[in-house]
Amino acid sequence: MHWVFQSKNPHGNVVFNFRHNAIDDLAPFAEGYHQAGKRLAGMLEASSGYSDFDGYPILFLYRHALELYMKAIVYRGAQLLQLLDIEKLETPKLFKHHRPSLLLPGVKAVFDGIGWNWDTKTIGISNFEDFSELVKGIEELDPESYNFRYPTDTKGQAALSHHTVVNAIGFSRNMDPILDLLAAAVLGLHEEFDATAEAKFELQSITE
Repeated sequence: MHWVFQSKNPHGNVVFNFRHNAIDDLAPFAEGYHQAGKRLAGMLEASSGYSDFDGYPILFLYRHALELYMKAIVYRGAQLLQLLDIEKLETPKLFKHHRPSLLLPGVKAVFDGIGWNWDTKTIGISNFEDFSELVKGIEELDPESYNFRYPTDTKGQAALSHHTVVNAIGFSRNMDPILDLLAAAVLGLHEEFDATAEAKFELQSITE
């Protein structure tokens, strides 16, 4: 590994691919981006002045965290639904796109399949339709996860309309409870999967 990634002091070392299945790192990656965005938003909120570019990383980090959490829900949820013999969700295409709206049917299928509802206490999200509108609203500004990272598209044209104004602090504060909700959903799916797998194993041991 190149020296630029190394230090004599191990403080600051981070480990990639430390699980048996790297895809299970989707949620930890999402949390990392969310926490980084939250810290930057806090700094921006506390500052007496700032530059426009100070907000760009915040918008990207939150948008990326949303995408990763949704992919984690669909992936782990698909495994759980298959284990329960409820439904088979296709997951190979999860990593071939960056549009969160394409993940909405999968997220809904997971929640519906295990009997979870969207009647949450999260402000602005009282049902699946609210969540769907939020995802599509974010996608209007950044469909493919490029517009918050690059000023132009692949053709060199402006990524966003002239003088597009977005409040990075407001966005982060509004998104915090929603991302926390998705993080809790991923954790719940892991717990449900482990409990179901254990129960099936014990049942199989008794019947054999």
